[in-house]
Amino acid sequence: MERGIYFDGWYPNEHCYHPSMPPRRLSMIDDLEDMGGTILVWAGLGGGSISLSYLEEEAFGQVPARFRQHGYVNDSEFIHHAKDRGIDLFAIVFEAQAWEFPAEVVDGEVLAQNQLRGAGPASTVGLRDFSADTGPASWKPFRHYFPDGLVNSDGEQVSDLWEEVVSRDLDGEPLRAHWVEVDGKGQVCYLADRNNPVWREYLKAIVRIQIDAGAPGIQLDETDVPLLALRYGGCFCKDCMKGFRRYLLGLDDTPAELAEVDLATFDYRTWLRDQGFQKGVAPQTFPLYEHYTRFQEFSIAETFREITAYVREYAASKNHPIRIAGNFYDCAPYYDAMVDDVDVLVTEMRETKYQQPWYFRHGVGLSRGKPLVAVENPYGGVTDELLTKLQEGRARDLFRLTIFEASAMGANMSLPYGSWLGTEVKDSYWVPRKLAVEVGRFLKSIDAVTSNVSEHSTAVIYSVASVMRSTIDSDQFFDQNRWYERVEARDARPASYWETIELLSRSTRTFDTVVFPDEALRATDVGASDLGRYSTVVLPDVWNVSAGQHELLVDFVDRGGNIIVNGEYGTELESDDAARLLEHPNTSVAKTLEQVATLTSADVIGDLGELAAASIHSLADGTSALHLVNYDYDDVTDSIRERFAVAVGVRVTHPVSTAVLHAPGGEPAVIPVDVVDGVASVVLPRIGTYAIVHLS
Repeated sequence: MERGIYFDGWYPNEHCYHPSMPPRRLSMIDDLEDMGGTILVWAGLGGGSISLSYLEEEAFGQVPARFRQHGYVNDSEFIHHAKDRGIDLFAIVFEAQAWEFPAEVVDGEVLAQNQLRGAGPASTVGLRDFSADTGPASWKPFRHYFPDGLVNSDGEQVSDLWEEVVSRDLDGEPLRAHWVEVDGKGQVCYLADRNNPVWREYLKAIVRIQIDAGAPGIQLDETDVPLLALRYGGCFCKDCMKGFRRYLLGLDDTPAELAEVDLATFDYRTWLRDQGFQKGVAPQTFPLYEHYTRFQEFSIAETFREITAYVREYAASKNHPIRIAGNFYDCAPYYDAMVDDVDVLVTEMRETKYQQPWYFRHGVGLSRGKPLVAVENPYGGVTDELLTKLQEGRARDLFRLTIFEASAMGANMSLPYGSWLGTEVKDSYWVPRKLAVEVGRFLKSIDAVTSNVSEHSTAVIYSVASVMRSTIDSDQFFDQNRWYERVEARDARPASYWETIELLSRSTRTFDTVVFPDEALRATDVGASDLGRYSTVVLPDVWNVSAGQHELLVDFVDRGGNIIVNGEYGTELESDDAARLLEHPNTSVAKTLEQVATLTSADVIGDLGELAAASIHSLADGTSALHLVNYDYDDVTDSIRERFAVAVGVRVTHPVSTAVLHAPGGEPAVIPVDVVDGVASVVLPRIGTYAIVHLS
């Protein structure tokens, strides 16, 4: 299993200033090794969205002797030394960020940048200066990197890269990536648009420098750009408008609203404005909104695939092994079409909570066997509160839980190392070194009994086509009336997937998420044998199922499998075809969510209650391990309430004669095990935050 570290390295008691991380020191590698890290995310070489020259200085720049005295190295040197310790740094590509910083420059020398000090006349450094060759004297000219210049989709030479690549609102004004700008510093970060071919070429140039610097991994951030521009009411740049026109021309049936429109010259932005629509209005109210967002679902997958293919192509040309990670934020349905293009999935989570095992089970399912590395989200949930408690010397067990929970569910929650706290909090997320090392070393010690493959007998179907609309129409693309007043979706369809997996988790029902893709975006790769390993399949509002996916499910029940349907099923199928499943004797229709849990058999047997979560890991040697997390936190004692003499049974499919208990703070210990009718029963002497029982 990968053991990630969120290696921003932002300074304590200072704002987190994107996109360039603080310089690295050799002693950091000692920390990372002691913490058991194998992969570093958001870890370095991020300055390409300021300029390629700035990025090269990060990678290869001279380090003054004064800084060498204290172990400072440039990023390429750091990458090399970390790799020697078995730690892979993933260079970060900020796909949505195009920066311009305030600066003070005299005779081509930068005397101040971002944090001004009155050392010279006001100036700027960023993409505009880079493309106009008006940047610092140390910067190489733009045509050093692009000898023929860059030509946009109108056939024009680009003279202002910053203005060229930006996403735009309905009035044609630039959109800004406000979530990374620190107020009061004069920073301007444009929200760049990956639909623009100029920006894609620029991103490829960033990748070349990162690979030349020796990065063993490339992490692509903001992978849903420019779909994410919906948050601000966009994007209506020329390349999105051209792409939408091509999409409409490719439809079998022209939308009724465009019956009298010449699609060959159609411009969505102009068309909306001619009808009186203005920015500051929810895009969900625009005509053709459903078609427009559908176009973006296709485009983000296509342009992402172009970038990842280039990463592999360029790395191969340099005979350089490379892995690709994608930040898939909250593991939303539109990321499913991108999973095949990465080696590691990274998730920021939309909301970080103290108890969310169902989220990690979902992420593991979406990852389809690839490592899932999670990081906390400073803008949603408990991170700020947890840091305050840690700084007060409290919440050690709460922190341990945030890490152990992911491991128990087959994922990895990265350890923070000066990680991001957003732009409003003047601080970064550090935990006491001793605590981070303790937790990291325990994860390393249980690596052999941890897996992202399960022994569960229940699968929950995540139907991408059924949840896509509700996700895009949700408040995820809304910023609490900051940019527009939210409206409810006009064609809201039911979506009980998340409620279902949360209920199962709270009922200590173990499950796997199995993805049924949107077949217009990705072919179904689930076969009869994939479903055949389960005894029960749960269908939560799987209303938009393809004919082929429906046949898989019918075959499953015909072979003796059990299906639990909650909500709508198969409403888009031909005629009454859904009845073949709904009226099958092996199908149960749950009228409430609670009935879903009642109808689902338990793989883990015992009185664990809602303040616990369980998962059964299938190990490489053919054995299995039960992972248990205890959430019973007592605020008065600031600790997890320990449970003693806990009897638990595990349904097993392999012979068991030995049980070994692994728990934080103790050595592995053999405990008695009895096996009757395929259930291995043990009594755990004590459960603190986390316990693993290896059954072999």
